[in-house]
Amino acid sequence: MTSLRVDPHRSTMSAVVAGVLSAGLLVTGQLLLWRTPEYDGANAVPQLTRFYLNHGNQNLAEVSALMHLGSALLFAWFLVALIRTVRGAERRAGRVGNLSTLMLLGGTVFMVFIMLAGTTGNLFGITADNADGFPVEPRTAVIAILLLDMSYAAAIAAMVGVSILLFALWRAVQTVHALPAWLGWFAFVLAVLCLAGPFGAWVTPLIFALWMLAACVALLMTTEAASEQPGPAA
Repeated sequence: MTSLRVDPHRSTMSAVVAGVLSAGLLVTGQLLLWRTPEYDGANAVPQLTRFYLNHGNQNLAEVSALMHLGSALLFAWFLVALIRTVRGAERRAGRVGNLSTLMLLGGTVFMVFIMLAGTTGNLFGITADNADGFPVEPRTAVIAILLLDMSYAAAIAAMVGVSILLFALWRAVQTVHALPAWLGWFAFVLAVLCLAGPFGAWVTPLIFALWMLAACVALLMTTEAASEQPGPAA
Protein backbone atom coordinates (compact mmCIF):
# COMPACT_ATOMS: atom_id res chain seq x y z
CA MET A 1 0.00 0.00 0.00
CA THR A 2 1.53 3.33 -1.05
CA SER A 3 1.10 6.60 0.84
CA LEU A 4 0.85 10.01 -0.71
CA ARG A 5 3.75 12.31 0.16
CA VAL A 6 3.67 16.05 -0.35
CA ASP A 7 6.78 17.66 -1.80
CA PRO A 8 7.74 20.28 0.86
CA HIS A 9 9.39 22.57 -1.70
CA ARG A 10 6.39 22.54 -4.03
CA SER A 11 4.00 23.05 -1.12
CA THR A 12 6.03 26.01 0.14
CA MET A 13 6.23 27.54 -3.33
CA SER A 14 2.43 27.35 -3.64
CA ALA A 15 2.03 29.03 -0.25
CA VAL A 16 4.55 31.73 -1.19
CA VAL A 17 2.65 32.50 -4.40
CA ALA A 18 -0.57 32.68 -2.37
CA GLY A 19 1.11 34.99 0.13
CA VAL A 20 2.40 37.35 -2.55
CA LEU A 21 -1.01 37.48 -4.23
CA SER A 22 -2.76 37.98 -0.89
CA ALA A 23 -0.47 40.89 -0.02
CA GLY A 24 -0.97 42.50 -3.42
CA LEU A 25 -4.74 42.20 -3.27
CA LEU A 26 -4.81 43.54 0.29
CA VAL A 27 -2.80 46.64 -0.64
CA THR A 28 -4.82 47.30 -3.79
CA GLY A 29 -8.15 46.75 -2.04
CA GLN A 30 -7.17 49.08 0.78
CA LEU A 31 -5.98 51.80 -1.59
CA LEU A 32 -9.25 51.62 -3.50
CA LEU A 33 -11.17 51.90 -0.24
CA TRP A 34 -9.09 54.92 0.73
CA ARG A 35 -10.45 56.75 -2.33
CA THR A 36 -13.64 57.30 -0.35
CA PRO A 37 -13.89 60.95 0.81
CA GLU A 38 -13.44 61.86 4.47
CA TYR A 39 -16.68 61.17 6.25
CA ASP A 40 -16.14 62.88 9.61
CA GLY A 41 -16.31 66.52 8.48
CA ALA A 42 -19.13 69.00 8.03
CA ASN A 43 -19.19 68.44 4.26
CA ALA A 44 -19.15 64.65 4.50
CA VAL A 45 -22.70 64.09 3.24
CA PRO A 46 -22.47 66.16 0.02
CA GLN A 47 -18.98 64.81 -0.73
CA LEU A 48 -20.10 61.20 -0.30
CA THR A 49 -23.20 61.86 -2.40
CA ARG A 50 -21.13 63.19 -5.30
CA PHE A 51 -18.64 60.34 -4.90
CA TYR A 52 -21.22 57.56 -5.04
CA LEU A 53 -23.15 59.16 -7.90
CA ASN A 54 -20.11 58.42 -10.06
CA HIS A 55 -20.70 55.07 -11.74
CA GLY A 56 -16.96 54.42 -11.93
CA ASN A 57 -16.66 54.70 -8.15
CA GLN A 58 -19.53 52.25 -7.78
CA ASN A 59 -17.68 49.73 -9.95
CA LEU A 60 -14.44 50.23 -8.04
CA ALA A 61 -16.31 49.54 -4.80
CA GLU A 62 -17.15 46.08 -6.13
CA VAL A 63 -13.54 45.54 -7.18
CA SER A 64 -12.26 46.58 -3.76
CA ALA A 65 -14.64 44.24 -1.94
CA LEU A 66 -13.65 41.31 -4.16
CA MET A 67 -9.97 42.06 -3.59
CA HIS A 68 -10.44 41.96 0.17
CA LEU A 69 -12.26 38.64 -0.11
CA GLY A 70 -9.61 37.19 -2.42
CA SER A 71 -6.82 38.41 -0.16
CA ALA A 72 -8.35 36.72 2.88
CA LEU A 73 -8.88 33.41 1.07
CA LEU A 74 -5.32 33.34 -0.27
CA PHE A 75 -4.02 34.30 3.16
CA ALA A 76 -5.50 31.08 4.53
CA TRP A 77 -3.21 29.08 2.22
CA PHE A 78 -0.21 31.19 3.26
CA LEU A 79 -1.12 30.86 6.95
CA VAL A 80 -1.11 27.06 6.72
CA ALA A 81 2.52 27.14 5.55
CA LEU A 82 3.52 29.43 8.41
CA ILE A 83 1.79 27.22 10.98
CA ARG A 84 3.31 24.08 9.47
CA THR A 85 6.78 25.58 9.75
CA VAL A 86 6.28 26.62 13.38
CA ARG A 87 4.66 23.31 14.32
CA GLY A 88 7.56 21.39 12.78
CA ALA A 89 10.04 23.46 14.80
CA GLU A 90 7.99 22.89 17.97
CA ARG A 91 7.94 19.16 17.33
CA ARG A 92 11.70 19.03 16.81
CA ALA A 93 12.20 20.97 20.04
CA GLY A 94 9.84 18.66 21.95
CA ARG A 95 7.36 21.43 22.79
CA VAL A 96 3.58 21.46 22.85
CA GLY A 97 2.09 23.30 19.86
CA ASN A 98 0.52 26.23 21.75
CA LEU A 99 2.18 28.90 19.63
CA SER A 100 0.96 27.46 16.35
CA THR A 101 -2.55 27.30 17.83
CA LEU A 102 -2.37 31.00 18.72
CA MET A 103 -1.20 31.74 15.19
CA LEU A 104 -4.24 29.92 13.82
CA LEU A 105 -6.52 31.89 16.14
CA GLY A 106 -5.02 35.25 15.22
CA GLY A 107 -4.95 34.46 11.51
CA THR A 108 -8.59 33.38 11.55
CA VAL A 109 -9.64 36.60 13.30
CA PHE A 110 -7.75 38.60 10.67
CA MET A 111 -9.36 36.75 7.76
CA VAL A 112 -12.90 37.12 9.09
CA PHE A 113 -12.66 40.80 9.95
CA ILE A 114 -10.67 41.94 6.91
CA MET A 115 -13.39 40.41 4.73
CA LEU A 116 -15.98 42.22 6.85
CA ALA A 117 -14.04 45.50 6.54
CA GLY A 118 -13.83 45.20 2.77
CA THR A 119 -17.49 44.28 2.43
CA THR A 120 -19.04 46.90 4.71
CA GLY A 121 -16.75 49.69 3.50
CA ASN A 122 -17.83 49.14 -0.09
CA LEU A 123 -21.41 48.02 0.50
CA PHE A 124 -23.02 51.40 -0.23
CA GLY A 125 -21.30 51.64 -3.62
CA ILE A 126 -22.14 48.03 -4.45
CA THR A 127 -25.80 48.59 -3.55
CA ALA A 128 -25.97 51.80 -5.58
CA ASP A 129 -24.54 49.99 -8.59
CA ASN A 130 -26.79 46.94 -8.46
CA ALA A 131 -30.07 48.10 -6.90
CA ASP A 132 -31.98 50.28 -9.37
CA GLY A 133 -34.45 51.37 -6.70
CA PHE A 134 -31.76 52.60 -4.30
CA PRO A 135 -31.36 56.40 -4.58
CA VAL A 136 -27.98 58.03 -4.00
CA GLU A 137 -28.84 61.30 -2.28
CA PRO A 138 -27.92 63.15 0.93
CA ARG A 139 -30.65 61.33 2.82
CA THR A 140 -29.17 57.91 2.03
CA ALA A 141 -25.52 59.02 2.13
CA VAL A 142 -25.81 58.98 5.92
CA ILE A 143 -25.95 55.18 5.61
CA ALA A 144 -22.55 55.26 3.91
CA ILE A 145 -21.07 57.02 6.94
CA LEU A 146 -22.37 54.27 9.22
CA LEU A 147 -21.01 51.55 6.93
CA LEU A 148 -17.60 53.21 6.68
CA ASP A 149 -17.42 53.45 10.47
CA MET A 150 -18.28 49.75 10.70
CA SER A 151 -15.59 49.00 8.14
CA TYR A 152 -12.95 50.82 10.14
CA ALA A 153 -14.03 49.06 13.34
CA ALA A 154 -13.69 45.73 11.52
CA ALA A 155 -10.22 46.74 10.32
CA ILE A 156 -9.23 47.47 13.93
CA ALA A 157 -10.45 44.01 14.97
CA ALA A 158 -8.58 42.44 12.04
CA MET A 159 -5.33 44.05 13.15
CA VAL A 160 -5.86 42.76 16.70
CA GLY A 161 -5.92 39.30 15.13
CA VAL A 162 -2.71 40.13 13.29
CA SER A 163 -1.16 41.20 16.59
CA ILE A 164 -1.98 37.81 18.15
CA LEU A 165 -0.56 36.01 15.11
CA LEU A 166 2.65 38.03 15.07
CA PHE A 167 3.29 37.90 18.81
CA ALA A 168 2.94 34.10 18.66
CA LEU A 169 5.27 33.89 15.66
CA TRP A 170 7.82 36.16 17.34
CA ARG A 171 7.77 33.90 20.39
CA ALA A 172 8.20 30.84 18.17
CA VAL A 173 11.24 32.43 16.56
CA GLN A 174 12.71 33.17 19.99
CA THR A 175 12.07 29.75 21.52
CA VAL A 176 12.25 27.15 18.74
CA HIS A 177 13.97 29.16 15.97
CA ALA A 178 11.19 28.37 13.52
CA LEU A 179 12.09 31.22 11.15
CA PRO A 180 14.91 33.78 10.80
CA ALA A 181 15.37 36.15 13.74
CA TRP A 182 14.94 39.28 11.61
CA LEU A 183 11.44 38.18 10.60
CA GLY A 184 10.55 37.60 14.25
CA TRP A 185 11.62 41.10 15.28
CA PHE A 186 9.79 42.60 12.32
CA ALA A 187 6.72 40.70 13.52
CA PHE A 188 7.18 41.98 17.08
CA VAL A 189 7.40 45.64 16.03
CA LEU A 190 4.36 45.31 13.76
CA ALA A 191 2.40 43.47 16.47
CA VAL A 192 2.95 46.42 18.80
CA LEU A 193 1.85 48.87 16.08
CA CYS A 194 -1.30 46.83 15.48
CA LEU A 195 -2.33 47.45 19.10
CA ALA A 196 -2.59 51.18 18.36
CA GLY A 197 -6.19 50.47 17.39
CA PRO A 198 -8.03 53.40 15.78
CA PHE A 199 -4.82 55.43 15.51
CA GLY A 200 -3.05 52.98 13.21
CA ALA A 201 -5.59 50.68 11.55
CA TRP A 202 -5.55 52.81 8.41
CA VAL A 203 -1.87 52.01 7.71
CA THR A 204 -1.04 48.76 9.54
CA PRO A 205 -2.74 46.56 6.88
CA LEU A 206 -0.25 47.91 4.34
CA ILE A 207 2.70 47.24 6.66
CA PHE A 208 1.32 43.76 7.29
CA ALA A 209 1.27 43.16 3.54
CA LEU A 210 4.95 44.13 3.47
CA TRP A 211 5.59 41.70 6.33
CA MET A 212 3.85 38.95 4.36
CA LEU A 213 6.27 39.49 1.48
CA ALA A 214 9.18 39.28 3.92
CA ALA A 215 7.70 36.09 5.39
CA CYS A 216 7.49 34.59 1.90
CA VAL A 217 11.23 35.16 1.48
CA ALA A 218 11.88 33.63 4.91
CA LEU A 219 9.78 30.56 4.08
CA LEU A 220 11.78 30.00 0.91
CA MET A 221 15.05 30.42 2.81
CA THR A 222 13.95 27.95 5.49
CA THR A 223 12.83 25.38 2.93
CA GLU A 224 16.06 25.68 0.95
CA ALA A 225 18.14 25.32 4.11
CA ALA A 226 16.18 22.22 5.15
CA SER A 227 16.59 20.62 1.70
CA GLU A 228 20.37 21.13 1.82
CA GLN A 229 20.73 19.31 5.13
CA PRO A 230 21.85 15.67 4.73
CA GLY A 231 19.25 13.09 5.58
CA PRO A 232 19.70 10.45 8.29
CA ALA A 233 22.22 7.74 7.55
CA ALA A 234 20.79 4.43 6.46
